[in-house]
Amino acid sequence: MEAEKKNQGVWYIAWALIFVGALVAANQAMQPKAPSFDYKLVKMDGHRTGVQSVTLENASTALGTFDDEGYVTPSGVRYAEDSPMAGVASILMEAQPKLAFLKTVIGHSASMLTNDRDNPDLPLGNLVTDAMRSQGSKLFKMPMDLALLNFGGIRTPLPQGAVTLEDINSMFPFKNYICLVKIKGEGVQKLFEQLAGTKAFQAISGAKVKVKDHKVEEALIDGKPIDPNKVYNLITIDFLLDGGDNIRVGSLAQSVKLTHTLILDVMLDYVRSCEAAGIVLDGKSDGRVVMED
Repeated sequence: MEAEKKNQGVWYIAWALIFVGALVAANQAMQPKAPSFDYKLVKMDGHRTGVQSVTLENASTALGTFDDEGYVTPSGVRYAEDSPMAGVASILMEAQPKLAFLKTVIGHSASMLTNDRDNPDLPLGNLVTDAMRSQGSKLFKMPMDLALLNFGGIRTPLPQGAVTLEDINSMFPFKNYICLVKIKGEGVQKLFEQLAGTKAFQAISGAKVKVKDHKVEEALIDGKPIDPNKVYNLITIDFLLDGGDNIRVGSLAQSVKLTHTLILDVMLDYVRSCEAAGIVLDGKSDGRVVMED
């Protein structure tokens, strides 16, 4: 009799759990489904709000205006003078005279160049690393065989048309210092193998690399196979010497020469020198890195 009561108790509990589970499942089924969203990249031109990108020419109007009744946005929406929106607008307006120098045009670009870590042969990354090699040869007074930069070090696109001081500062906001790495060919090969094991490889100049199944199938420097015993000059940033983006160039180096020169300064000099020579900035995908799954 005692055993039968225990068995009945177990069955009661089991049925109760089944009943509760059924109620929970029914309740979840009746809940509205979460909305799904589809995103796409669109050019930021302010047409949805009436807000314009602030330039040297339109700074006085792009942020809106104040009158006797409060703040009026560029799209015509009015806010009280003591509103948070008016307060923010006032701060931005007051800052413009001090920021005006950042609107100085220092170069011109043939097209907008964007960043995409999934594509290792990007025009923007190619342009920047080519510039690093060119400027590095002047900085260190010797030819640079290679340049390496992580895509994460380039934070914003290069705009089409006029390029301002603000644009380049926004692209390179970090205190990443230029350095010269002396590295033997066998070290370069190991570096490329390390990069091949990642999704994006990273931006390079001076080499052509073919990767298949995350392994280097072919690697050329200046159109020639890598000489394992030759010492190559590699220009990069200190962030990549010991662990930045899981890259450790320093561990493969014969020697490292650090500088107090920011990559920002290198790129500013490059853009200004191009402008002085009448050269329009332009970058292209040229097959320097080919990755096949």
